[in-house]
Amino acid sequence: MAEENQNSIEYEQDIYKQFSQEANRRRLEADRLLEEASNVAIRNKTATNNFKQSTGSKRKQILALEQFAKENACWFSDYHLIGIYLEQGGENEVYYNPFSKSVFKLNDFAFAGDDVQRFFDRIKVHNLLFINVAYQIIGFAKNSKGLTCAVLEQAFIHAEREATEDEIINYMSSLGFVVNGSDDFSNGIYEVFDAVPNNVLVGKDANLYFFDTQINILSI
Repeated sequence: MAEENQNSIEYEQDIYKQFSQEANRRRLEADRLLEEASNVAIRNKTATNNFKQSTGSKRKQILALEQFAKENACWFSDYHLIGIYLEQGGENEVYYNPFSKSVFKLNDFAFAGDDVQRFFDRIKVHNLLFINVAYQIIGFAKNSKGLTCAVLEQAFIHAEREATEDEIINYMSSLGFVVNGSDDFSNGIYEVFDAVPNNVLVGKDANLYFFDTQINILSI
């Protein structure tokens, strides 16, 4: 039994290592993939007048993204290969890969509303504002619920603690944002919300890392 368990562990480690190596290759094309996937979402958006039409439009975008991923060799057929399951939130299933020392998030576009394009816009703005924990999109996959997701890679940060509210306010103020509420900041172009201590960590380097904030584009 002990030998079987050891063989199983070694097999899992080998699978995670292979995925890490594949992620390394995909990472080189992450910026291009983000733009191309964004364009797919734009091309497949249809004008809608009611909830039923909006739902159909979003479904059309997601199906087009899945087809795009499969045709362009950026589709992962088995999410189990990504890494060790950590947690699940409102839109992400989170996995840790010990070889890449990265967190991988399977994002199901739940917070994109009726237009998947909002998801890609949010990723771009997040990377602009919080470059030290930028997202890199490396492909697409089904999650444990069978939903089509974007596969996002993000640095795994060894944190000392959660940031305080004052630290978050001071940091956002340094970026030109003003406080609109307890966790809501705006600079007239972007609105960043859900910037609360459990979504903002202080690393061992004393820098702040904003992970799971939400972003709206107020004007383009």
